[in-house]
Amino acid sequence: MNNEVETNMEIMMVQLLFNSKPKSPTADKVKKALEKYLGDLGEVPYAEPSEKSSGDMFMFPLEKYKVVTKDHPDGIPAMAVFLSSEPESGIEVDEMARSQFWDVQDGEEIINNCKYTVLVHTMLGMGLTYQEQAEILLAQVGSALDCYPGCTGIYVAQSGKLITPDKFESFKKFSVSERFIDLFVNARFFNISDTDEMVVDTLGFYVFGAADVQMHFKKLDPTNVVNYVYNIASYQFDNGFPIQSGETIDSIDENGNIQMKTQWPVQYENSLIDPPRSVLDINCGKYAGGKR
Repeated sequence: MNNEVETNMEIMMVQLLFNSKPKSPTADKVKKALEKYLGDLGEVPYAEPSEKSSGDMFMFPLEKYKVVTKDHPDGIPAMAVFLSSEPESGIEVDEMARSQFWDVQDGEEIINNCKYTVLVHTMLGMGLTYQEQAEILLAQVGSALDCYPGCTGIYVAQSGKLITPDKFESFKKFSVSERFIDLFVNARFFNISDTDEMVVDTLGFYVFGAADVQMHFKKLDPTNVVNYVYNIASYQFDNGFPIQSGETIDSIDENGNIQMKTQWPVQYENSLIDPPRSVLDINCGKYAGGKR
């Protein structure tokens, strides 16, 4: 990954949201659901939830996805983790994230009515490639939806992306990269106060230590810019983040059409909008905002 600005890797966590407490599945049911997406997990240890516990916890080692370390040169399997919340814990989402719910019309209602969550993440996932992490996470969410009925929304805290279970299901026909970007990476839109300038950026790639995409612009339709930025993000994800500072990329016109004759320079910078992270900034020529 060509990333010239320091970034911090995190663990991407996805929460399934529920208005009422979902029935706890057996560990065997969760295992079989996960195997539907990732293949045979073999004879793996797991624990049934205790009747006295406040929530479920399932952990499954993934032998196909091993993390090599100095102390474990043969690799340690990453762990698929499923955690259900304590009663009535709900979910906390700040106002900035709430302002970026572009994929659901009733996002505020989904968040406000949430009383229970099921959290999925991949322990040791940071030691895997970003493609492997995306593949596992999509499988975990799919299997959690199979095992916990009644989900009203799917929320990714690290990107602020909120989608519906129906959208997740409808995207199963697409590739891993298409699904991951459309379902888990958020394209955010901001108006700059007291100016005619705007910013569109992606939020999500920084979790893997890679660069998100950012465009500071004016006089362009933000919907066209969102689509354009998503396309650049998809190209980066599919090709190992090959774009380097100082290179140029195809531009778009005022109608959102790709223009090969006009090339826009790019460079890696620190993000304009929180959270602080590396972004591939697109200098959009006569449409550029800010001082260049």
